Amino acid sequence: MIEHARYFPREAYIPMPWRNGAGITREIARAPAQGESFAWRLSLASLQVSGSFSSYSGYERCVALVDGRGFHLHVAGAGAKTLAARGEHALFAGAAEARCELLDGPCTDLSLIVRDPGAIDSVSRLDIGAEQSVGVPPGRLQVLFVLHGAITCRPLGTLIPPAADAQAFKLKLNDTLLIHGRGHDWSIGCATSDIAELLVIAFTSA
Repeated sequence: MIEHARYFPREAYIPMPWRNGAGITREIARAPAQGESFAWRLSLASLQVSGSFSSYSGYERCVALVDGRGFHLHVAGAGAKTLAARGEHALFAGAAEARCELLDGPCTDLSLIVRDPGAIDSVSRLDIGAEQSVGVPPGRLQVLFVLHGAITCRPLGTLIPPAADAQAFKLKLNDTLLIHGRGHDWSIGCATSDIAELLVIAFTSA
């Protein structure tokens, strides 16, 4: 495996209860890997009923709709935002009182929590048909999460050894690739007949 990229298949995600006990999340990755405290955590949460989110004072949060008809996200001091399309997301302070109101049945969302002074720098949804390149700035971590279909990813550039440059990761539905930025691009291609959908999140960790 390339040392600055880690592949996480969805079947390896670790189920655990929410901090407030109101739901179940499947942890994808975190740093450090063990212990109560963490600098950041990426997980896939199951929203079975409307209710409150756990409080994470001192953290910034991002939630993005992965599956289901969506929900209204109510955040104290920031109003409400509707996440109804796959990949729609919201950023908010972890200490803010937040709750979801399901629109039409259970949903699944991708959640990233980053401790201050780390920050979530950007969130974007990409349609992957023809092969395209995605940049990963130096010093940042970048999440590639497959919302629909399947993709292949391989690193580009002179900083990558020739043997590694030929190696490609294949990500299936809801799989994740975590890239540690070294200032080079990655080539992303579609691995199915359908156009793939990809959620890309860049963040810095304290």
